[in-house]
Amino acid sequence: MTQRPWATWALVGLTAFVMIGGGAAHLASPQGFAPLVPPFLPAVPVILAAGVVQIIIGAAAIWPRTRALGALAFAALCAAYMPLHLWDFIRLDPVFAPPMAATVRVVVQGLFIWAGIALWRRSKA
Repeated sequence: MTQRPWATWALVGLTAFVMIGGGAAHLASPQGFAPLVPPFLPAVPVILAAGVVQIIIGAAAIWPRTRALGALAFAALCAAYMPLHLWDFIRLDPVFAPPMAATVRVVVQGLFIWAGIALWRRSKA
């Protein structure tokens, strides 16, 4: 595979932007994310912890020495979030309604997983 530096930097930028921006949003307004948390979990502590983890992952993706780990963590976290997005299709009170909004969320989540794996592959070489 031919390395394209611009593509690597685009993936780094995407990962950092999504993770650091999303993490900051989780910390700034945890109540806005509460509907996404399953009712058997304590929403605010889970959301705050997720925000901190996201910021760490985004920062790890920026530095070359930790980029591969950050990219893999990005893909893994997005994969871990996927069931929450799929849950919207069967819940009585969907967070992302109409179903097209939930579908877009799932597709975007899939693209994030792909981007994390692609950056991991580029960074471990």
